[in-house]
Amino acid sequence: MRPKKLAMIAGAFVLALLSVAPVYEVPTAVAAEPPPDPTDQALVAEPSANPVTLQRGGVSVTASRTENLTRQMISVSWTGLDYSSTFSQNAAAVMQCRGFNPTREDCWVGSLNDEGDALGSQALSAKANYYAPVEPAAPNDWHTQLKTLPSGPLFSVPFRTVDSKDNSKDQYHGRRNANGTWTTFPMNIPADAANGIKAIDDFTPGTRNFRRGRPQQDGTGQVQTWVNTAAENPSLNCSEKSPCSLVVVPVRQRDCRNADQGATPLLISNCAKATGQTAFAYWQLLANWYERYVFKLSFSPSLPKCAGRADQAKFIGSELTGEAMRRWVPARCQKSSPSALDYTRAWEPDSMRQLGQRDPAAASKYAADAAVVSEPATPDDPVSTDRKLGYAPIAVTGFSLGYSIDKTVDGITSPVTDLKLNQRLVAKMLTQSYPGLFRPNRNGYAVNPNTGSNPANIFQDPEFAQLNPGARSYAGLNDAEGTQLSMPTARSDVFLALTRWVWADPTARAFLQGKADPWGMTVNKTYRGWQLPADDYNLNDGWVVPEPGPGMDGEEWTGLSPQTLWAPATTSWANGADITMSGWPLAQGPVLRDPANPNSGYTGKRQEVQLFGRRHIFTLSVQSELEKTGVRAADLRNSAGEFVAPTVEAMGYALDGAQPDKNSGVWNLDYTTMDKRGYPGTMISYAAVPTSSLPSTLAQRYADNIRWMSTDGQQWGQEAGQLPDGYLALTQAMRDQAAKVADAVGAQTGTPPIPPKDPVDDPKDPTPNDPPTKTPPDQNTNDPADGGDGKTPAPTPGPTTPPGGGPSQSPPVNNSSTKPVAATTGESLGWLAWGLPALLAAGLAAGVASPGIRVISQPGHPVRRGLAAGGSYLAGLLRRGRRRG
Repeated sequence: MRPKKLAMIAGAFVLALLSVAPVYEVPTAVAAEPPPDPTDQALVAEPSANPVTLQRGGVSVTASRTENLTRQMISVSWTGLDYSSTFSQNAAAVMQCRGFNPTREDCWVGSLNDEGDALGSQALSAKANYYAPVEPAAPNDWHTQLKTLPSGPLFSVPFRTVDSKDNSKDQYHGRRNANGTWTTFPMNIPADAANGIKAIDDFTPGTRNFRRGRPQQDGTGQVQTWVNTAAENPSLNCSEKSPCSLVVVPVRQRDCRNADQGATPLLISNCAKATGQTAFAYWQLLANWYERYVFKLSFSPSLPKCAGRADQAKFIGSELTGEAMRRWVPARCQKSSPSALDYTRAWEPDSMRQLGQRDPAAASKYAADAAVVSEPATPDDPVSTDRKLGYAPIAVTGFSLGYSIDKTVDGITSPVTDLKLNQRLVAKMLTQSYPGLFRPNRNGYAVNPNTGSNPANIFQDPEFAQLNPGARSYAGLNDAEGTQLSMPTARSDVFLALTRWVWADPTARAFLQGKADPWGMTVNKTYRGWQLPADDYNLNDGWVVPEPGPGMDGEEWTGLSPQTLWAPATTSWANGADITMSGWPLAQGPVLRDPANPNSGYTGKRQEVQLFGRRHIFTLSVQSELEKTGVRAADLRNSAGEFVAPTVEAMGYALDGAQPDKNSGVWNLDYTTMDKRGYPGTMISYAAVPTSSLPSTLAQRYADNIRWMSTDGQQWGQEAGQLPDGYLALTQAMRDQAAKVADAVGAQTGTPPIPPKDPVDDPKDPTPNDPPTKTPPDQNTNDPADGGDGKTPAPTPGPTTPPGGGPSQSPPVNNSSTKPVAATTGESLGWLAWGLPALLAAGLAAGVASPGIRVISQPGHPVRRGLAAGGSYLAGLLRRGRRRG
């Protein structure tokens, strides 16, 4: 059929459809309807142990985990958001808020600096009445200027606090003024009783977890933040009984209100000229808030206990198993469990001491009946001779040296993602051998006689630079303090394992005895001759800065011991990971005792948080805690000269060749014969339980829990009862040994079993379940506010396989997908081959009978033009379909 005929037929068809209804005069102009005001379109996700995604239109937002949380790192990523070329536009606000259905006043948020780091020194303000919908009237009217202000008043949402004496009474961090306006206080404003200002004491660098995300050119992005619990953030009070949410608010460009929406000409003009409407502060706009993504958070008990159960097997001891126990205890509290599990964290030597301490009131006549340790008691210790301890392996993890360090190269700041440390460098940090300011030719400061002319800090140490090229670009290069490890000073099995690794290296051992390294650096004199390994640690260098002489600097340090102030002890391995995650070191610096009195003298005060670009913190912790907080761990040098990361695969290789101790039954790792792929910080945790002196009922409880922890408890995953990240599941040989110990404990044989061989099932493959080479998640991605370079797209997590040498399995993954059905052009037009002629005939007959047909006699009539255009379009569509068919 020719195109002209097709056009005529198609036109007649369209005319027929129009002619069945009365014809009205077409108006020449239609008034534009004002756009409707935005309404609340919040999306909400239930808590999930796996990544959960919320989607709206072309935007998706994902939270890495939202269920069974403690204080830990969370990754928030997105796709489809508007590109943000600077921090002043198209921000994505990420905040923790009170409740499952939070209001803006429930969100824990303050101001940011230019790099996006959390501060709180000022209240966030926005021109809210530029945009629809209009903010509601009192009582929650947060305009900080008179609403009659012609150019539009500022608006600032305050944080809602809860009166501890009356939980039903809402309080807001601000003040209502006499003229009806509102003053929102900065989150970190000090208390001022005269002006009615109450301080929010828990708004600290350790709880300021709000983040500003920057979408990349492709609309993707990612930030890392952490969740606060009631323990450190009582103002939010998030716990297993008090719900909270993670809220993501994309800040978008909004249309200015028009006259029909009540805007004055001046306000319309000012809005059109305004800038910064998509900055972080504009998350407060109702239009932005209405498009929020809400991820409900659920929390696990901070110290899980089995309420209402008297059949508990109580364990006390190593924080190496702290994360595992946090998962295991709730699972064993269930009614289906034949006996309950209880765990109390304590240092290992103290736990072992309690096993041997008499208590006439206890069922066993001892203060404790089970400890979690890595080091056994000596054969002649009374706890060994009297209670015949059996050592059942229950967990494999290890010590790690965590760090948070930034670098700047060619003007671009980013986090250091790979770091190598050998035994001698660790020995230098342990011995306070870096003098900081107090070395020769350092701006006239006094010289610490114990450290002489050593490099000021580790970043200036040639040995560190040799292992880590680019070290001179690291933050902290010119820092005033000498580099030290954040770590506890209590006796622990972890410190014993660390120093055993250090002492096994001949160069580190020689350095500790007084031999200079190849670049001339020597050990701090107060540590010279230090004998290792040891399970306790002391800060030996108490040198006090003398009063400066004429022309010398350092008056503020007079009478203070810098090496002591730079190395305050952490309270636990979790504490070390936590301060590294938040970038808030425990190190102190000199401040005036009375800021108003320059003659009041100086004292030590905790340093300010290290903002992005300035972070340089080292900590001694355990790998499970670093995994939870997202802190990176250094690669450590093993005896083969290889630098190995603390992956579960490397832990499996480290077990190869470990020899059983014939007295206790524990396995001893041999650093000199360890596989070159082995991680030297690997440690095995044991349940040390008596095979003698326990009443029968109590003995069965312990035996049952040992069997469960060494089998069901080795299933890797994110749920209660499963093995967390940072642990290697027990090998078959370990599970067999745990079963033998459980039998000996249950029967109270008085004869602890000794394993016959090393703990690796197959020397050729020490990790039979092929665990992944798992490294801690990126703490900082493409967002400079979170430690990225601001340019590189955020990495996409790859698939993982379950870690472990035992029967572990990863959570199920839903691989199903819905495949869109795409019809070809020929198929979609096939009905025209028979349907179009019939429809055209019917339409033409109706058209002839209709008086509306008269409109075609009017040249230039809109209907006539529409018919011609419609017919031409359909004819062209048919031609294309015929060619493709």
